[in-house]
Amino acid sequence: MTLTGLILAAAGRGSRFGSQIPKQFLRMGGERLYRLALDPFLPFLDEAVILVPDDWIETIRQELPAGACGDKSLRVAPGGRQRQDTVSRGLQLLSPGVEIVLVHDAARPFVDAPLIARVIRAVRRGNAAVPILKIRDTVKEVVSGRVERTLERERLGLAQTPQGFPAEVLREALRQAGQDHFYGTDEASLVERIGVEIQAVEGDPRNLKVTFEGDL
Repeated sequence: MTLTGLILAAAGRGSRFGSQIPKQFLRMGGERLYRLALDPFLPFLDEAVILVPDDWIETIRQELPAGACGDKSLRVAPGGRQRQDTVSRGLQLLSPGVEIVLVHDAARPFVDAPLIARVIRAVRRGNAAVPILKIRDTVKEVVSGRVERTLERERLGLAQTPQGFPAEVLREALRQAGQDHFYGTDEASLVERIGVEIQAVEGDPRNLKVTFEGDL
């Protein structure tokens, strides 16, 4: 049986959102965003690690006591200085037997089961997998306020989470990035560096990341 683990990145401060409370802990419909992001994964998981800011650990642990997510193994732990450090900590806290690792943004509360299933299917075939949205608008390269050129949008896409990886692939990508003092914008960028093929799976336009207040 292949074990699947989730790293839910909830350690950011959300400075662009402009709230005193990190955006992933705001409530929508009575539920915090991080919990809305977590729940759709539960049928697919064997265990999960939620990485949060130090000053939120006790609050989240109280909100997620033993049994709060059924029979799933769930840990709440402090995140790192940057997202990459957070994901690395999360990977260390997953059981050694976990073979498939999903990484998801806690600020993406609208993820659904079909998207999660697409990513897991791709990883089970031995690939790293990233949901990609096609770009509808014309894309310009802009430098210092000037349009330099028009890019071929057919070759471009917008990356989402959850991103999925064989555990050993993500572990090696993080190790090499740490050794090289390289910080990527997502986990897939780290895996690209070590030459592992990444499969693009169909993204979901509803799976938006809450970044600014207006997104809610």
